Amino acid sequence: MKRLLAFLGALLISASVFAAGSDAVPDPNDTDERYVYNNTVLEIPGVGAPYESDNSVVFTAKADSRFTGIAFSFEGYKTIHPFRIRKTRDADGKVTDSLMFYILDRPKHIQSVSYRLIVDGLWTTDPLNPDKYYDENTGILLSRFTFSTTTPPETAVTKENAVRFIYKGTTGQNIYLAGTFTNWDPWIYEMRETAPGFYELNLPLPAGTYYYTYYSGMKALTDRTNPHKAYTADGRVASVITVK
Repeated sequence: MKRLLAFLGALLISASVFAAGSDAVPDPNDTDERYVYNNTVLEIPGVGAPYESDNSVVFTAKADSRFTGIAFSFEGYKTIHPFRIRKTRDADGKVTDSLMFYILDRPKHIQSVSYRLIVDGLWTTDPLNPDKYYDENTGILLSRFTFSTTTPPETAVTKENAVRFIYKGTTGQNIYLAGTFTNWDPWIYEMRETAPGFYELNLPLPAGTYYYTYYSGMKALTDRTNPHKAYTADGRVASVITVK
């Protein structure tokens, strides 16, 4: 039922979400990632202070500017990420509400993020976020968002010369791990759901570089906890991890 409601809501909203760029959008081939992203967009209550949602941060702004972007301290403020516009329409297609938003996937090993907004070319703090501070190193006023939760687990090599594979999706799935270590057989290693929507598997592997992906049935699912990606010889997108 939740998926049906999200789908019906997406018919009214997702077609009206756009931006000058494809920044911060889900993998179009990953159904679960699209579901989480669309659900996050649908659940934005309105313009307000940034908040956490599904291991992401949702920033919002009024839709009264030609361009709104955001730049982060962990990137050295070198990249300006454009906000997207969400327009809500009624059954007749009439726009009843609009807002701008940006969804940031939580960076690894970071408990808080400092940032500035860029509104029609003007760099400024976030007027909707009361958490501001003066940075003596840069001499400017910054906005800050602090996560209320600890850094979530991620796929990583453990001290026992094994890899702890992590997948976050929806609960009740049958998730399998496949890669160069299984000759891409998607039925050898089934992951265990240790918490609702949270799957993991510890797999001993000798030193080397490995390509892998997750499967739900025959559908490939990317590892969103691992930013290292590559194309395999047959053109598929795979995650990459190295055991030393």
